[in-house]
Amino acid sequence: MHLLRIGGIACYMWYRWEIKRALALLLAACLALCLLVATLRGCRLACQREKRQDDESLLVYLHAEGRVVSMAMDAYLYGVVGGEMPASFPLEALKAQAVAARTYTVRRMAALGGKPCGRGGADVCTDSACCQSYKSPEALAERWGSEAKRNADKLKEAVAATHGVIAIYEGEPIEALYHSTAGDRTEDAQNVFAAALPYLVGVESPGEQDAVHYTDEARLGRRAFVKAVNKKWPKAKLKESKLESQVKVLSRFESGQVETLRLGGAQTTGKELRKLLDLKSANFAFDFSAKEVVITTHGYGHGVGMSQYGARAMALEGEDYEAILKHYYTGIELAQMEELQ
Repeated sequence: MHLLRIGGIACYMWYRWEIKRALALLLAACLALCLLVATLRGCRLACQREKRQDDESLLVYLHAEGRVVSMAMDAYLYGVVGGEMPASFPLEALKAQAVAARTYTVRRMAALGGKPCGRGGADVCTDSACCQSYKSPEALAERWGSEAKRNADKLKEAVAATHGVIAIYEGEPIEALYHSTAGDRTEDAQNVFAAALPYLVGVESPGEQDAVHYTDEARLGRRAFVKAVNKKWPKAKLKESKLESQVKVLSRFESGQVETLRLGGAQTTGKELRKLLDLKSANFAFDFSAKEVVITTHGYGHGVGMSQYGARAMALEGEDYEAILKHYYTGIELAQMEELQ
């Protein structure tokens, strides 16, 4: 009886140990399965996010052809960066341009809650006077000639290296305006577009002295100048012989752009005269000869946001694209497009 009792206890202990081992193995298997499912799900979601960004498309109105096409975001940006900035610029400047162009585009994509350009029902158009300049890969290759392969690789790298990156302010994509040359200082948005934005305020833009349009001259015959101004502002009543006394700059913004000027009996803004005479910028000064009105301009473009030649100068000094963007767009952060979806 004693031996039977001992044997029974041994069997019972062995049985309990087997149960515990089985439970432990089952628990380990469950944990392994959970980890596998979580890993696979994470990979699937990551792939979906990447695929969503890769496949993100927009409607583009090709204004020269009068038709709308669907383009993948990165393919569109390749054409915009190539159309808006010289491929000879440093890579970090091209990256900054890619992010600015992507951000500008996102604000106009209906699928992301933006306000489309609307031409032809598209998100954006290729008319630089309305949206952003765009050049097809074929047009860019023709422009670049023997440098086509090198430039194409450089632009592709700029777009790919900033894949999905946009500039945001308080969680929203910014109005990422940009221009060729600031003329040493950018302009406050409210001085050009009558709408103040906290991230579009004037900042110094050094290193632009070798920009193609750092300074330019516009020459008009005295008669042609008088005719154009008097037609636009009849109260001006300019006379060819009295321009030296009738034309005067009254005030300038901190950037140097003309705020107001007097044209005989009329007063107007530098922005309006720039538009009338198609000047390179509103930062201008007058000189008069016996037969001509010589208008010297400083900078090229509206002057708001990122200066492309300023970005070039910063890149040549060793700054990366993030530093460039944060210099020209005050108080912004960089984020991924997917955070908006």
